[in-house]
Amino acid sequence: MQDTTHTSTLTRVALAMLELFVVAFVAALVITLATVSAGVQFIAAAAVVPIIFVSLILVYYCRKGRAWGFAVGSILGVLGVALRVVVNTQPSLEVGGGLPLSVTVPYIALGALMSLTNFMAYMERKAGAAS
Repeated sequence: MQDTTHTSTLTRVALAMLELFVVAFVAALVITLATVSAGVQFIAAAAVVPIIFVSLILVYYCRKGRAWGFAVGSILGVLGVALRVVVNTQPSLEVGGGLPLSVTVPYIALGALMSLTNFMAYMERKAGAAS
């Protein structure tokens, strides 16, 4: 199958947002693992490693041009934003009692943009497949 993912700027942006999302999750996990107790490390790894794994699978399939990869990427962005909001409302769940707004706002913006661009890429790919 021909790789047609990069046929539009929108699909390139959606893929870049998904890749940036993976980098952000890996960075957050590394910071968390370096700063918390062993019990919290286990919980953090158990929660975040599957998200990273799924994200990497999505990157692969989005690069292959699979529309469903962009759809799942959009859902993953929504879940990432929801998780960040839940954790921010419960500072006891957060490293050091909570992230500053200077980190939280860009993180939520990244998740929202990832969700939006991946949804738009999904719609574009579905429309292209229908025509």
